[in-house]
This record gives sequence, C-alpha cells and structure tokens, in this order.
Amino acid sequence: MTNYRVSLCLLVVLAALSLVACDGRAVVSEPEIANLAWQALEPNTHSHDRTNWEVADIRQTKGGEVAAEFEGEPAPGCLGPEPPPNSDIEASRTYGYVHFTRRPATPPPEEPTLSPTAPPNVPEPFMVQAFFLIDITERRVVARKLYCVIY
Repeated sequence: MTNYRVSLCLLVVLAALSLVACDGRAVVSEPEIANLAWQALEPNTHSHDRTNWEVADIRQTKGGEVAAEFEGEPAPGCLGPEPPPNSDIEASRTYGYVHFTRRPATPPPEEPTLSPTAPPNVPEPFMVQAFFLIDITERRVVARKLYCVIY
C-alpha cells in the first residue's frame, strides 16, 4: 500500500511540474511584451530613444476585442522602414496589447535662451502614438498601428 501512495504522489508531482512547464512557455511578462513592441517601434522613431516613449496601456486581450483598431495601413507617412503588413488576428486568441505614447515636449529651460519664442524641444516630433498586438506564444508582433504627423 505504501508503494501505491508513493507512486500516486510521484505521479501527481510530475503532472503538476509538466503543467507548470507547459504554462511557462505561454506566459509572457508585461515587460517582455513591452520590449517586443519597442523593438518593432524603434526603427520608425525619430530619436531611437525609448525614454522618449511611455507605455499608456499594456494588457492581454482577445483578438476580436481589438482587431478593428489594426485595420488599414500599419504606418502611413511614418519615418523609417516600411513595416511588414499586419497578420491576420484570430478573434478567440489571446494577445498582448501595447499602447505607446510619446512623452510631452520638454519644459523650457530655466536659463534664458537666445530666443524666448523658440519652440519647445519635442523629442518625437513625427509620431504621436503607436499600438501593437503581440502573439504571446510565438513572441512576435502580429499587428501594429503607428500614428504619424505629416507636415
């Protein structure tokens, strides 16, 4: 009877460990999701500096809830290389959703400048915000939408 209990306990422990191992591949942390999105955003930024961007929203969501946000061109009129077209978004699949916004213009310097009417330094003058949908199992960008200023 003791061997049966030991075998049963061992089986339960192995089953629990295998579930944890399987889940570990599918679980992606929010910082990792944000890093994947930043890697896709960086080539299209003016400054190429992540400190000029902040994450306004990051969460896991079903594809059907956000698919409409990613329709159309991923980055009309943006700087940098043309991003690849968005992939199909599966409505029932769970994705990582990231919304980046540019940091506001820097405050004017405390010391007087040569021109008191000089415009503030806008670290990212050509892009306002960016949205990304990340496949959390394959750790890749599925879709993006970049909002750029066209002068």
